[in-house]
Parts: sequence; structure tokens; C-alpha cells
Amino acid sequence: MTRRSLLMAAIPFGASASRAQSGLWPEWLGSYAGALRFHRSIPLEDIYPPPASPRIDRDDGAPFAVYFTLRAEEAGSTMWLRIDGGPMQTALEGETLRFGPVLAGVGKLVSAQARPEPRVATMTLRPDALGTEALFAFADGSFWRRHFNVRFTPTGADLIVWVFDANGTRARTWRGSAIRLAPYEGRAPT
Repeated sequence: MTRRSLLMAAIPFGASASRAQSGLWPEWLGSYAGALRFHRSIPLEDIYPPPASPRIDRDDGAPFAVYFTLRAEEAGSTMWLRIDGGPMQTALEGETLRFGPVLAGVGKLVSAQARPEPRVATMTLRPDALGTEALFAFADGSFWRRHFNVRFTPTGADLIVWVFDANGTRARTWRGSAIRLAPYEGRAPT
């Protein structure tokens, strides 16, 4: 095989490997239960002008529960999420975010059942992970942004949650893990 043939033969493989994922993998679907623990508060130094005294949070390090369910739908995907602590705590019944078709690795929010309801949200897919970013706005004009990141493992998932404050001057992170529940165990207890 000539060098040119060899190089041309590798192009389709390389091109397909770099494409963004177009939907949830079937092995990701199902319900998960786990725990998160406060990791750290990070002052964001790229804010200009930088805050004179960035606020460092001393959150409680006790773990708290997190539950989520992923479902594929005809026109997209749905994530049900319940977080039982921290500033991103959801209502007892959790929140349901429905995303449209994934294009170039990103699905946009189509509808939500949540209190508070996110103003906008996206789901980003990678070959071994997914992430959601949701912006929540309140009546007083303040807001916060939550990133919920899931990296799938053979038995469940590693989790990272980022929350950015309304001033954009710091990010707080929680880390944890979740196990995949056996089929038909349903959602989290209420």
C-alpha cells in the first residue's frame, strides 16, 4: 500500500471519531442514585475588575443525596434530577428537563417542570459523559447558573456540580458518585 493510500484510508476513521455525539447511548438510560460532597469554592480571577475581597464559602462538608434518571424520547431526551442539599437543592419532587434533538453534541431545552424553572438550559454530550447547564433567574433580578456533569463508569457515574453566583465572581463545586439502579426500581424516594 502506498503512503498516499494509507493516509487517505485513515481519513474516514479520524473524521468520524471527531464528530459530536447525536444522542444518549442506550447503556446510559435508566435511574441513578448517589451522593455529593462540597469540594471547594473558587474565586474567578478573570472577572474585570477583580473583586476587592472575593467571598470564600465554607460550605458544610456533609454528603447529601442526588438522584437522576435519563430517558430517550422520539424527539430528544429527558433528564429528571433531584438534589437534596446545597444552594442547587431542587424541590422534593425534583425537576424534569426535556431537551430537543442533539445537534453537534448540544441539545436545547424544550420544556421544564421545575421550581424554580430554569430560564434556559442545554445538554452537552460527549462519548463518555453528559453535562447540563441551567440558568435560574429570580424575581429580584438575581440569578445563578448550575452545571451538572456526569462521567459514566461501568457501575454508575462520577459527578461534578458547579454553581456560579449572580455576581460571576466565584464558582462552588461539589463532587460525588452515583450507582446505576437496577431496571424498574423507579425514581428516588419521596
